[in-house]
Amino acid sequence: MSLELIREEVKVSRLIGSNSTQTVIENDIIVPDIKPDIVKIILLDGDVYIGDTDVMQDKILVNGTIQYKILYISDNEEENIKSINSSSNFSCGLDIDNARPGMKGRVKCEIEHMDFDILNGRKLNVKAVVKVEGKAQEETEYSVINNLRAEEDVQILKESIRINCFLGDNTEEYSMRESLEVPSDKPAMLEILRNDIKIAGKEYKATDGKIIAKGELNISTLYVGDDESRSIYFMEHQMPFTQFVDLPEINEDCECRVEYDINDTLFDMEEDSDGELRVLNAEIGLKIFAEGYGKKNIEVVEDAYSRYFKIGMEKELIKSEETFSENKSQIILKDTMQTEDEDCEIAEIFNVVSKPVISELIISDEKVVIEGSVNNTILYLAENNPQAVFACTKEVPFKHSVDIRGIKPEMQCEAEAVIDNCSHSSVSPKEVELRVVIGMNIRVINQIQLSVISKANDFPMDDRGADTQPSVVIYFTKPGDTLWKIAKKYCTTVDDIERVNNMADYEAVIPGQQILIPRKIS
Repeated sequence: MSLELIREEVKVSRLIGSNSTQTVIENDIIVPDIKPDIVKIILLDGDVYIGDTDVMQDKILVNGTIQYKILYISDNEEENIKSINSSSNFSCGLDIDNARPGMKGRVKCEIEHMDFDILNGRKLNVKAVVKVEGKAQEETEYSVINNLRAEEDVQILKESIRINCFLGDNTEEYSMRESLEVPSDKPAMLEILRNDIKIAGKEYKATDGKIIAKGELNISTLYVGDDESRSIYFMEHQMPFTQFVDLPEINEDCECRVEYDINDTLFDMEEDSDGELRVLNAEIGLKIFAEGYGKKNIEVVEDAYSRYFKIGMEKELIKSEETFSENKSQIILKDTMQTEDEDCEIAEIFNVVSKPVISELIISDEKVVIEGSVNNTILYLAENNPQAVFACTKEVPFKHSVDIRGIKPEMQCEAEAVIDNCSHSSVSPKEVELRVVIGMNIRVINQIQLSVISKANDFPMDDRGADTQPSVVIYFTKPGDTLWKIAKKYCTTVDDIERVNNMADYEAVIPGQQILIPRKIS
C-alpha cells in the first residue's frame, strides 16, 4: 500500500542568540600637511559605521569604520579655528553561543566615550570606547503534513495552527545627493568645519511587494565665513527622502521591521552663479534594512489511523518568534550646563549635539526598566574672546520604566533611544538649560514552539486487528477520553459512534458515560 503525504512549506526566522560587548579602538591621527599645528582641542567626537558582518562558529565578526571629527585651535592666528576629519577601520568579534556560518547577523555599534592625548602639534592619539550589540538569526523551512491519502480508508484528525511566517528581508543602499544653499542672511563659505547629521521623522509602511520608508536628514553645518573677520557661522538644512525596499512576498497586512543607517558622508563647497561659495553639496549614503512577517493559518494533521494498516508518525518542533508587544514612549530630560571657563560668557549657541546610549535593560514584575545616559555637547561663541568657538560637554543619566502586561524575563526585548527634540534657553551668561526629548521604542519578542507531524509511514498490522473485535462493545468513558481516542482504539469511526449513540457532531464525553461502539464493517 502507499500512503501519500500532502505537505505545506513554512518558513520562519528565530533568534539563536544575542550579546553585547565593549571594544577600545586606538588610533594615531596625523594632522594633514595643509592644516596648521594643534594647540588645543575644542571638541573631539565621531560616528561609527558598520561595514560587513560575518557569522562564524559561536561568533560574529564585525568590520566597521570610525569617522573622527576634530575641532581645534591652531597656531595660526589668522586661521585660529580649524578642523580635521579622519577615519579608521576596525574589526572586532562578538561571542554568540550556537551561532554558525550560514546564519544572518545583525549588529549595531555606538561610541560610548572618546579620549585623546596630544602627542605633538602634528599628532594626536585617540581612544574610542565602542559598544557593539549583535544577534544571530536562523532562517528555517519546515515541511508540515496537512493531509494523508491512501487507497484504503484513513481517519484523519486535523487542527489549525497559526504561524508567524518569515517573508524575507532585504537591504537597499542609496546615495542621496543634494545642493544646499547658504541662507541669504549669512556670508559665503570659506571653510567647512563640521557637519552633523541626524535621521528624523522615520516612518514606513508595507505595500504589495515592497516597503515604503520615509524620513528626513537634518544637517547642521559649522563653517568659517568668507568675510573680513573670518567669523564662525552655523546653518541647518533638511533633506526629506522616500525610498523603496523590495520584498516580493509582503503586502499591506504584513508586519515589517525597518532599520535606518547612514554609512557614508561627503560634503564639498561649490560656487553659485555669482562666483561665491554659497552651495554646499551633500552626498550621504543611506542604508535601509527591512524584513517582513505574516501570520498564516495552516491546517495540519494532528493524528491519523486506519483499520487496514498501521500508521507510524514522527513529530518535530517548529520554533519561531512573534511580536508580543510594541511600545513607544518619551523621556523628557532637563539639565543646566555651565561654561567650563569662569571668564567665558556665551554670546551665541551654534549647535547642541545630543547622543543617547542605553547601558542596561531589565525585565521584571511586568516592567521593562531601561537605564542609560545622554551625552550633550554645546558649541557656542564666546563674548570678547579671540578663540571664538568653545564646547562644553555633560553626560546626563536617565532611567525609564514601561509597564508591559504579561512580559516574562525569558522574552527577548529590544530598545532603541532616539533624540526626538532638543531645545535650549539661556539661564545666565554662563548657563544654558537644555530640554531633551528622547523617543524610546521598545519591542518584545516571544519565542513560540509548535509540535507538528513531519513524517508518516504505513506498515502492515501485526495482529488480526479489527477482525477480532466483537460486533458491539459497551465502553464506559474515562477522564481525558474523546470520541477520536475511543474510535482510534477500537478501529471504528467517530461518525459511526455518533450515529449509534445519537450524539451530535463531536459531542464532548463525560467520565463514566456509557457508549456503544459498533464494529466497522468493510
